[in-house]
Parts: sequence; C-alpha cells; structure tokens
Amino acid sequence: MIRSMPHLSLREKAGQMICADFRFDQPDFERITSLVRQGIGGVVLFGGTVFETAPFVNGLQNLAQFPLLVGSDYENGVGQQVRGATVLPSNMAVGAAGSERLAELKGRVTAHEAKALGVPWILAPVLDLQVRADNPIINVRSFGGDAGAAARLGRAFAKGCRSQDAIACGKHFPGHGDVSIDSHLELPAVDDPGPHLAPFRDALSDLDSVMVAHIVAASLDPQRPATLSESVVERLLRQEWGCSGLVATDALMMGAITKHYSQEGAVVLAARAGCDFLLCPEDPASAIEALVRAVETGGLDEGALDRAVERIFEAKRKCGLFEERIVPVERVEHVVGCEANRRAAQEIAEASVTRVRGEPVLHQRAKLAIVTDDDPLAAFRGELERRGMLSEEADAGILALCVKVRAFSGRIQADPEALARARRELGAVRHVVAVAFGSPYVHQDVAAPAAVCLYDASDASQRAAARALAGEIPMNGKLPVAM
Repeated sequence: MIRSMPHLSLREKAGQMICADFRFDQPDFERITSLVRQGIGGVVLFGGTVFETAPFVNGLQNLAQFPLLVGSDYENGVGQQVRGATVLPSNMAVGAAGSERLAELKGRVTAHEAKALGVPWILAPVLDLQVRADNPIINVRSFGGDAGAAARLGRAFAKGCRSQDAIACGKHFPGHGDVSIDSHLELPAVDDPGPHLAPFRDALSDLDSVMVAHIVAASLDPQRPATLSESVVERLLRQEWGCSGLVATDALMMGAITKHYSQEGAVVLAARAGCDFLLCPEDPASAIEALVRAVETGGLDEGALDRAVERIFEAKRKCGLFEERIVPVERVEHVVGCEANRRAAQEIAEASVTRVRGEPVLHQRAKLAIVTDDDPLAAFRGELERRGMLSEEADAGILALCVKVRAFSGRIQADPEALARARRELGAVRHVVAVAFGSPYVHQDVAAPAAVCLYDASDASQRAAARALAGEIPMNGKLPVAM
C-alpha cells in the first residue's frame, strides 16, 4: 500500500471515495470545482477536445488537496471521448484478430494519449462475454464469447496501459454479457454468472482495478445487485479471489440503481459491500454526507473507509500522481492523435477484417447503399471512390451496415425499414456484399451471398474494409462470437 498514508478526517476519507462526473458538453464548472474543494477523490470525464482536456484537468489538480484520480471510458482509445484523439478499433476487432500483441498495442496507445491529457485511469477493458445477440449494451465492446481469449487479451491490454504508468479497469464484474437489458435503464438479472466469471478471475492478477456491474447474479446474491453485495465484492472478489486492487462501482446514476435505491442507501451499501471508489452519484456532495452519517450512526464501519482510501491512494501512486499531478500541455499536440498512433489503429483494423461467407472481394464496380444509426461512413465511401470501385450502373452492390451500441437505447438491431430502403437503392444487382461496421449480428437479418465483418465504424476500420473489398489485404480475422 501507499508508503506514507496521511492522516485523514472522517469527512476527508468519505470524500476520497467519491468520483464525480464532468461532461464537457454540459460544463458545470462551479459544480465540479466545488466538489474538488470538498475533497472528492476523482473525476470521470465525458467528451472534450484535445486542447481543452489537459488544461482543465491541470486546473482541477491545482485545486485538490490530494491528487485526483481522473478516468474516462476510453474503450476504443481516447478518441472515443476526446475529439481529435486517436480512435482505435473495438475490443471485438481485437478479438477477431486474436492477437495479444495487438491487444497490448491498443492498451499502450490508449494510455499514451490518456496520460498526456492527465487521465491515467483507463476504464477498460470490457471483460464481459458476448453471448446474446439481443444484448443491447455489450456487443462489440467485448472481446467475444470465449472466456480464455477475453482473459488473455484483457491481460495484454492492461500490460500496455501499465507500460505508460496508467492503470486499466476490468469491467463489468461479475459479467454483463448474458442479459437483454441495459443497466443504464433497468436492473438486469442472471441466474448464474457461471463461465462469465472466468475472464475476471483469470485476468485479475494483471488488473489494477475492477468495475462492478449493476446486475443481480442470483446464485451469488439473489437480493442485491453485485455493486451493493458483500457476497459478490467482499467475499468472492476480495476474500476468495484475493483481489487487493481498486474496486469501483459502475456509475451510480444509472437506472439500475436509481430506480430501486435512494442515493444514500446505494452509497452506504456499496461501501459496506467492499467497493472503494463510488462512481458518478447523482449528488456527490450528499453522497459524502451519507457516508459520514453512516459511520457516525454505526451503519458503516470506519475501517471500511480506511481500507478503501488506502487502495485509492495506492492506485494514485501507481499512476505517479504523488510525484507529479500536472501534465505539460505543450506535449499534447505531439502525442494525442499522432501519426504513429493512427498507424497502430490501422494495423489493428486490418488484422480484424473477417470474411463471414461467400466471396467478398469485388472484381467489378458496385453500387453502395448504407444502413446506419448516424455514421455516414464517409471514409469508406471515399476510399471506394478513390479506387474507382463505385458506379450507379453497376451489376454488383455493397450493403454497408452500421449498427452500434448506445447506452440508454435498450436496443441493438438494424431498422427493418432502413434495410428495405437500402435494398431498393441497390435494385436488381446480381451480387451483393454486406459489410458490417459494428454489431456482427446484423448479418443474421441480411440474405446477402457474401458478408464481411468490421467491428466498429472508426476511420481505420472503414479504410480496412475498402482495402479488403479491393483485394489489397487478406481477411484473416476470425468471428469471435457464435452466429
């Protein structure tokens, strides 16, 4: 543990256990600066741009008595949140490539850019197993359906993060893959997490932190979600498995918690269960008060706060925050979104291209029709046009399908009307190649003779798809889920 733990008051300990959210698209600077002055332990960032993130983080660190542990959901690289940073292919793309080297590369590139912005806590990798086509929230965020591969690739990702003095966070323990409900909206339940536990258990020694899911695993605790369960966190994760690292809740503002528990009840139960870092409560200031009151009234042992703060401080030490909490802003432009990191994204994308069926390589020009949630797939279209592969008079067609995970949507499938419209656009072509950018399960709804999977709509994956259809690169990826 941390070599010289300072003496903290009860209120300071409670504050360190709270990690508040900050959203650049809804910037409430007065709220976040007030919370930092009240002694919160960390911040989870959403959004931002390359040149505003580091100065903002530095400003918060200057206000804080103790260094803040700043994290973000950089599952697909820093560019998933920060405009101008590198967007990396999804976990499922890495799973299709099946390469520990590429998983480590993804972790290293992510942490390289994140550290430059002052964000050393990488809220990734997702270790959930993707086993249900109707799971609306995991899908391509997962490495796939194989527990051994998920653990192996997750460990490699964490190693890449550690190489940059950042820490990874395996999520969502004890497994969010075998559900059809989005915990942002409601509380999912499974009878027995069974094999879904294996990636977490097997990767645990290489993870510096674990995030616990808002999911009821009935065989472990039929009454409470894992986040609030002593049986799941303290007994299984801590005592049986020997987890000594940082344990964080998933965001406490999610519907799975707020629809069933008061904030005060949830934060106290989470602390009692053995969680150290309580993420994104709706009202962080009152969450601090709830912890203080619970200790003062005997509802929570102060020793639980002591142990939590020790682990929080140890995580901060691993990130080098007690040596230097301020990042050099002038370094950002040389690191974030740099050419070497974009090349890494391209390498991962090209290794992931998967032929699902038929002969996808086009030896003739084709019409293009796109079914998408919102991404126009401009890079894909541009690469095809640059190669002279598109023509409205062609006798072949490319059906591009972009269906992505969306928190709070509760669904993940292609719109039938949009599919029908795209078919009409293609007309009576003789040969159709369907290309998935995102959920691979869309191929179950499309009767195309040839099908290809990319696992996200990053520019790197769009370029890789065009190169593969042109026959310039092999399609060596292996489908990492059962279809």
